Amino acid sequence: MRIFIYDGREFPDPDPSRSVEEVKAMMADFFPELANAEVREGKRGEDTLHELVRRVGTKG
Repeated sequence: MRIFIYDGREFPDPDPSRSVEEVKAMMADFFPELANAEVREGKRGEDTLHELVRRVGTKG
């Protein structure tokens, strides 16, 4: 099972047939800052964790 983690919260996989990038794009509808987020993959038992981490950039 895939679990997506953002800002310390876990979100269940909304659609296992979609790629990780497609799910990230879906989540960006609710969290616009995820549009350019980095995805870090990990394991917890049988689950695959996909942590969405905002990229740090410079403004202006």
